[in-house]
Amino acid sequence: GLELKERPKIISFSNNPYLLNSNFLGALFSYISNQVVIELEYHTFNNDEKKKILLHPYLLKQYNDRWYVIGAADKDKKILNFALDRIDSITPKPEMQFSPHEGDLTERFDDIVGISLYEDRPIEHIVFWVSEESQNYVVTKPIHGSQKKLKEDDTLNLRDKKPLLKNGAFFSIDCIPNYELIRMLCSFGSNLLVISPESVQDEIYTRIESMHEKYSSLRT
Repeated sequence: GLELKERPKIISFSNNPYLLNSNFLGALFSYISNQVVIELEYHTFNNDEKKKILLHPYLLKQYNDRWYVIGAADKDKKILNFALDRIDSITPKPEMQFSPHEGDLTERFDDIVGISLYEDRPIEHIVFWVSEESQNYVVTKPIHGSQKKLKEDDTLNLRDKKPLLKNGAFFSIDCIPNYELIRMLCSFGSNLLVISPESVQDEIYTRIESMHEKYSSLRT
């Protein structure tokens, strides 16, 4: 275990994948288990300039073949996530008071796709249609753990209201909309159409509009 009275050590990471997947995860697991505030030095994908932040670490989570540390910023206690391959060094701060998260944060992450948690957004009941071409893919690889195929009566009702969607199937998920969910729904193109709510439909439509404008500018 971590000796909180020992002199803090800075842990640095090279481009060695083995080092990232062993020392990095082990150190963070220790700080999370021992409730130790850490100072992260990191850089973003768009900027190599190094930044620092004090973080109260709560969870380690893997998504899309990448590990993330999730915690609260010391400044405002906002929940943030940092990809491990974007972190340059970690310095433990055992002299600082650790602030545990109120409630079960793990359950909150069960309500999303990916790792972007928007604390001010509620769980939405999202209904979507999937074409015959993509139906088996969605069935065998659900978009979210809550995914269900709509009952026959609900399906017939939607087909009456949406006559253009004659084939395919209707599904529902109950989760908090976030960046990863919208990106995943968009990835199916016209083979997946969100029926409700309008707020999620609008986010997808905005992305499609932006893509259309950019492609149109390339063709002029």
